[in-house]
Amino acid sequence: MKTRKRIKGLSFVEGRGSGLEKARARWILLGERPEPSVIRDFAELQNQDGGFPYSMVEGNLSTVDNTLVGLLWLEELGMLGSQMADRAVAYLLAVQKDDGGWDEDPSIAQYDLPPWIRIRDLRTRLYLSSYAAYWLAVKGHRTSPAFQRTLNFLLKHQDETGRFYGYLHTTWIATSVFYMAGHRYDEVAKKGLQFLINRPPSEWADSQIAWALDCLSKAGLPKDHPFVEVSLAELVKRQSPNGGWSSEDAEEHAVGATIGAMKVLKHYGFLSTES
Repeated sequence: MKTRKRIKGLSFVEGRGSGLEKARARWILLGERPEPSVIRDFAELQNQDGGFPYSMVEGNLSTVDNTLVGLLWLEELGMLGSQMADRAVAYLLAVQKDDGGWDEDPSIAQYDLPPWIRIRDLRTRLYLSSYAAYWLAVKGHRTSPAFQRTLNFLLKHQDETGRFYGYLHTTWIATSVFYMAGHRYDEVAKKGLQFLINRPPSEWADSQIAWALDCLSKAGLPKDHPFVEVSLAELVKRQSPNGGWSSEDAEEHAVGATIGAMKVLKHYGFLSTES
């Protein structure tokens, strides 16, 4: 099903987004390279240690969370193979804990941290660890000792329902990681996916559906998989008349949610960019 009208989401981003958000959307949808000024400004945010600063504010300390977001944005700019992305991965490897997980440095407690970042909180650690492992896998580090240590760390925290302890997004990220880890971990990944399938669509925010599909698409989940079919249908149905999709993190994040929704609709062939 081609739904050309979904391109109106681009108009939503163009009308409300920052220069970086517009560049991400145009690369995803149209394959247009970002303007050099956009890349320059984004590159200037990256700290010397390779991490991205708290709240993406130049001069702030690097955080694991913002570095993971930085990698997402680099991918959405067509720059996942860049030196910037390599430096971000090097930062992640440098700050990995001995047990295979990740946590934020206590020094960032000086900032007004979002609710999903609590230093030494297991929920935060599992989110950061699953998402760091995700980007290691996407960047080709699936056989590295660092990746294998993280798999062992995550395995300790999956319950009998398939859910990984903590936030819902940890389960879809970790499930994607175990799919990418190879056939040895198929049962772990299938259990995680079944937990997601069992969660009614009414309990998912638009942005959650898009993020889950984005992660699982990297793990190779096909368009005809029941979870993908139901989720894509939900996204198509939920697009607002103004072209956007909603975020679980409030209206101010609707542009990001819209970019995410259009990204997976384009990936799975539900979005035409033809005139």
